[in-house]
Amino acid sequence: MDVNETLGERMIRDSAELGLEMFHLDAGWFRGVGDWHPDVNKFPHGLAAVADYAHEYGLKFGLWVDWTQAGLDTGPGALNVHDPRVRDWTVTDVPPNWKPEPFKGQTIDIGEPAAHAYAQDQVRRIIEQYRLDMLEHDGYLVAQGCVRKNHPHAPPDESRMKVVKEGGSYFVESANSTDVSYHSVRAYYDIYAGLRQRYPKLLLEICNDGGRMVDFGSAAHGDYFSITDTYDPLSNRRAFYDASHLLPAAMLECYVEKWPAPRIENFRYMLRSGMMGWLTIMQDTNAWTREEHAAAKEEFRLYKDDLRPLIRDADLYHISPRPDGVHWDGVEFFDKRRDRGVVYVFHGSDQTQAEHTFRLAGLVPERTYRVRFHDHSALDRAATGRELLASGLTIRLPVGNSSELVFIEE
Repeated sequence: MDVNETLGERMIRDSAELGLEMFHLDAGWFRGVGDWHPDVNKFPHGLAAVADYAHEYGLKFGLWVDWTQAGLDTGPGALNVHDPRVRDWTVTDVPPNWKPEPFKGQTIDIGEPAAHAYAQDQVRRIIEQYRLDMLEHDGYLVAQGCVRKNHPHAPPDESRMKVVKEGGSYFVESANSTDVSYHSVRAYYDIYAGLRQRYPKLLLEICNDGGRMVDFGSAAHGDYFSITDTYDPLSNRRAFYDASHLLPAAMLECYVEKWPAPRIENFRYMLRSGMMGWLTIMQDTNAWTREEHAAAKEEFRLYKDDLRPLIRDADLYHISPRPDGVHWDGVEFFDKRRDRGVVYVFHGSDQTQAEHTFRLAGLVPERTYRVRFHDHSALDRAATGRELLASGLTIRLPVGNSSELVFIEE
């Protein structure tokens, strides 16, 4: 919420130096919830100027918007809960003294045609005025219940209806909740299908409160998912482990947040825990030390040149139990068409377990592979597929909360 133009431009310059590819503004850029115009105190030259600045440095520009939320702002085009039209769109009334949270207000039911049309127009305006290359939607986009009797969904059963407050929002639990969700989901798909047709190069990030809409319908209409709203290394690896059983790794985004890293091995462990799918850095890189900058620059180069093609095209194997942060865990990508792959290895906090063996998958037993340890935790060597499948790959990392990338190629 403390973002501003000066900070944004400083981060853009450093992002370009590090080899990152997009600058993405999260919540905090707008005048108020439901009033999706830039706060002039934070962005005196507007968002288009920030987008242009990012483009000058070769970066794409992305933006977070919670476009189904209403608040209290009274500016032109703002969704104000006291406006009779907007009040009718919301899923339920709010108390007279109600206030929105910093970036969450009261949900409108976009299954209602007028609300649908408003949301569609606002999203298009935001994309065009602010010159977006990526749009992230968040919040309670799909209404889960509604008290209104004049919307297309089934009317509520007032004898079995309950209004619940969660955070700053009010939700409705009723017998019509499934039908409310159905109509709002169809409206969401319609808006996003229109965006895909109108802006074919626009990237669409699906967030919805940390990946609570990781589903096939959303996958059909977006490009990638924010899969968790906790961003430490263990949470990222757990979220990836879970979601990657269902969806392609390249669609699964992890945000890498600032995390204690007294040693450079811990710093790489932090970065790599978010590097198995779509990688986003959620911290001010200007605060990194010179050593961390150099390490990060190399990690991002490695990610783009060597890891991302495997993330996109290779088969994924879960070669350990679900991460617990204490013991070892890992995943393997292997592309059978190119006979090459990579094993991500993570040593948890238990420093008494300095060594671990992973049995690999997907290799051809009769072939011989070169095994290359990127961080030189062991000498590169040759091994047969049969050996790696049956006896496994042994890794030794004496430092807790550290990692290794092991490349395998015929």
